[in-house]
Amino acid sequence: MSRAVDRVAGTHSQIKWTNDLILNGRKLCGILTELSVEGETGELQYVVAGIGFNVSQREEDFDGDVSKIATSILRETGRLISRAELAAAMIEELDALYAALKSGDTGGYLDEYRRRCVTIGREVQLLWQDTKEKVTALDVDEEFGLIVRRENGTVETVRTGEVSVRGLYGYVE
Repeated sequence: MSRAVDRVAGTHSQIKWTNDLILNGRKLCGILTELSVEGETGELQYVVAGIGFNVSQREEDFDGDVSKIATSILRETGRLISRAELAAAMIEELDALYAALKSGDTGGYLDEYRRRCVTIGREVQLLWQDTKEKVTALDVDEEFGLIVRRENGTVETVRTGEVSVRGLYGYVE
C-alpha cells in the first residue's frame, strides 16, 4: 500500500509495524487482516484485508487530538487524487505481492519494509491483551515479525499484538 500511495500521490510514506502507513509523522492508512488456516493441513483458506486510506480530508476534518496523529493525502500534498486511481494501484501492488509470496521471492519486500519501517530503532510500547510494556524495536525478521529487546535485556520476536509509539514521541517522532 505504501508503494501504491507513493506512486499515485507522489508521497514518501513510511510504515509503523505492522501495518499502519505514516506520512509526515501522522497516520495515513490503517490495515486490518484476518486469515483462516485449515487445521489439519495448515493450508491457507482465505485472507481478508481491510484497508482504509484518508484521501480527501482537510485540516478542519481532523478534530482535536486526532489532528495531531492522523492525516490525509490532500492535507499533506495539497492535491486531491483520484480514489479510483489509488484503488487500481492498490490492486496492482497486491497482485504483485501475491505473486512474490507464491514464488517465495519476498526478499525485496522485506528490504523495502525495513527501510520504510519507522518502528525499528525506537523505544515503543508493546500492547498485548491488558498489558503495556516498553521495549526497544531492533529489527524485522524474515517473516516480518518485530524483534524487540525487553527492559531486562531479553530479545524476542513479536508476531501479534500492537506496538504503539503514541505517548512516547507524539505519534512517530
